[in-house]
Amino acid sequence: MAEKSKRKAKQEELEEDDDAEEEEVAPRSKKAKQHKDVEAKASSSHKQAATATPAETAKPSALHMLKPKKKGRQHTLSVALPASIVDNAQSWELKAVLVGQIARALTIFSVDEVIVFEDRSGAPQSGDGDGLSRALAFFVRNLQYLETPQYLRRQLLPMHRDLKHVGVLAPLDAPHHLRRNEKLPYREGAVLPKDKAPEKPAGKKGSWVDCGLTEPVWVPGQEIPEDVRVTLKMDWKRHESKTVDEEELDEAEKTLLRGQPVPPRDPTTKLGLYWGYQVRVASSLKSVFEECPFEGGYDMRIGTSERGEAMGVSKIPKFDHLLVVFGGVAGLEEVVSNKQSGYKENLNPAKLFTRYVNICPHQTSRTIRTEEALMITLSRLDPYLPPR
Repeated sequence: MAEKSKRKAKQEELEEDDDAEEEEVAPRSKKAKQHKDVEAKASSSHKQAATATPAETAKPSALHMLKPKKKGRQHTLSVALPASIVDNAQSWELKAVLVGQIARALTIFSVDEVIVFEDRSGAPQSGDGDGLSRALAFFVRNLQYLETPQYLRRQLLPMHRDLKHVGVLAPLDAPHHLRRNEKLPYREGAVLPKDKAPEKPAGKKGSWVDCGLTEPVWVPGQEIPEDVRVTLKMDWKRHESKTVDEEELDEAEKTLLRGQPVPPRDPTTKLGLYWGYQVRVASSLKSVFEECPFEGGYDMRIGTSERGEAMGVSKIPKFDHLLVVFGGVAGLEEVVSNKQSGYKENLNPAKLFTRYVNICPHQTSRTIRTEEALMITLSRLDPYLPPR
């Protein structure tokens, strides 16, 4: 009897263990099932994402810069920089990178003119017989290279030691650096030499211009010297319609893509498009002001210095031509005191400007480099400038 009761108790214990094991297995299997469900959903969503239409990234919001405006822009923004800042870089590659950073800033903030001026007497000469210092020649040549559309560089810019490191520089991606499939009313081009141009229409005067398209553009009626850069107003409508009312054109000429040369600022003054910066060389700080290419000169001048007034901007007076001038490593004071400036040594630099400002009065670095000051100044001025 006692033995039977022991066997019964043992059997009950085994049954309890089995029940507990079943209870433990059940939640595990339930969790495994839930995990499989999650994996299945994730897999399904990945498949849907793979088959869905990809996001449109080829046309970022910045492409509004390619849309012609209702009104053109007449005012200009100019920046003057001393050549000596290039010598502050430790190698030629770093010098090129410095110029690349400056060119990017000029483009981002729609600067129309950049003046590079000699600020040190006795600076080493370039050796090219152009009368420029080595630093200024390097500075200008790299600025011009970056501003030139990529499809024109091989033709217009010969190889030079100063351009050795341009391959590491970021492109400007400016509005006039158009892709082959992009259409604007204007396009930059270079006149093709005779040995690389198609035959001219029989008995017609004109020039063939490379505008980075699949075919060259015909400029009728004008014999422009070869290897000259031109801004063309494109005749897309005539080309696409393939119909011409002018009876004097033969059948071959009717199908040509045509354009007319216009002043380089026409895209800006007519349609408000930013069309790159013009590079000007000045032999001194005084020449920056005296050789201004705009009628009436710069009617607003801003000088930047840590010794200037704290820059508080709430409104900028109306202007036609704004000039912002930057100093070198030791500031505008040293530039003016150098005999290369063209001014008396003891002249107060503030007297040359409408406003003489400190763009970062609370800086916590002993120095602000010129390329940094350029970006800070243009960033602070940008919200108060007229639309560009």
